[in-house]
Amino acid sequence: MKCTVTELEIETIYRRIIEKDLNLSPEFQRGEVWTVNKKKKLIDSILRGWRIPPIHLIENIDFIDEVLDGQQRLVAIRDFIENQFSIDGTLKPVDKNICDLDRLYYKDLDLNIQRKFKKYSLTIIRLTEYLPEEPAELFYRLNQPATLTSAEQRNSYIGNTRNQIKELVNLFEELGANRETIGFSNSRMAYDDIISKFCYTLEEGNLKKKITSNNISEKYRNNEPFAEEIIDEVQKTLIFFIESSKLGQDKFIFNKLNINKATLYSWLIFTYRNKENINKDLMAELIYTFEFSREYVKGKVSGIVLGFEKIIPLFRDNNYLNQMFLIFNQRASMGSTDALSIIYRDIILEIYLLVYSSNENFNPTLSKYLSNNIDSMSRTLEIITSNLNWGGTIKK
Repeated sequence: MKCTVTELEIETIYRRIIEKDLNLSPEFQRGEVWTVNKKKKLIDSILRGWRIPPIHLIENIDFIDEVLDGQQRLVAIRDFIENQFSIDGTLKPVDKNICDLDRLYYKDLDLNIQRKFKKYSLTIIRLTEYLPEEPAELFYRLNQPATLTSAEQRNSYIGNTRNQIKELVNLFEELGANRETIGFSNSRMAYDDIISKFCYTLEEGNLKKKITSNNISEKYRNNEPFAEEIIDEVQKTLIFFIESSKLGQDKFIFNKLNINKATLYSWLIFTYRNKENINKDLMAELIYTFEFSREYVKGKVSGIVLGFEKIIPLFRDNNYLNQMFLIFNQRASMGSTDALSIIYRDIILEIYLLVYSSNENFNPTLSKYLSNNIDSMSRTLEIITSNLNWGGTIKK
């Protein structure tokens, strides 16, 4: 990899951003995450004439520079010039000259101050003649102190594996996945993390192996794409799940799902297994009534609201449901990524399908373990896991 160091004035850099010769948001970047206060501190540093860390750019095949490291700094500079925030003259150590500029936007500054700002030069390190893994490794090393999420680190690995996941995430969001429809957004690449793990799970074919971030990172690093049949199955699963979720929004008053990454992962496994066996209307009911029941046993929902009347007889006729949902909630915490927690959540979703649909044919083998004589749901899950070798295969 060849690294060329140069100095460019802000005026030149901003013009190149506007003319799209410098791309602030390449696929491997993590989005704009700096707060306004952090942006103001950067502008304050520039106004003081302090040096800021160099910007690392990758020259692509079209000779467009893509930001590898320094995206947030360049975004802050662009936003300041475009008057999206003002100067904070109270930042310590207080500088009298900057204090006089407090609350002024770029457009309000004296022309001489604007000129001085635009003449500030940044150190630019342009990367050329690189192997695919070299920019990713540099990005990781540069950002180690920034506590990047595993998905953010993986996203810097240029190659087919990353592109596959990015396309799936884009599809997921285009279908309507967002905080309103599933309970959380793609902040810090949360969707990338779940979908890549889901792909890896289908590749493994079972739930018994604990999948670590290192397992998935190795596929990115070695540029080992997932098989097309796996990508196709994941696409079908995402479509079925989101379309069902959106149906549930229209059907139920309780239309705010509060699932997390662990729960979504389990729902995707369940959807993959059952998308050919159930229709989207039933799937919508399962998602919303199940998530409502989880909140109900937590005591976060007072009373049964319109659309969820079926929940009362379900709990009355199946005395183990309360225990079951409590276990699911416990096993769905953010830290519950161990294989046993994943297997227990998977069994519980299948049990709920049997109970809610009143159709033992969905899984007659599993239905034999269910009765009102269950004293310990934990023990029942343990027995099911052992006797049925649950998780040994994802498909029924």
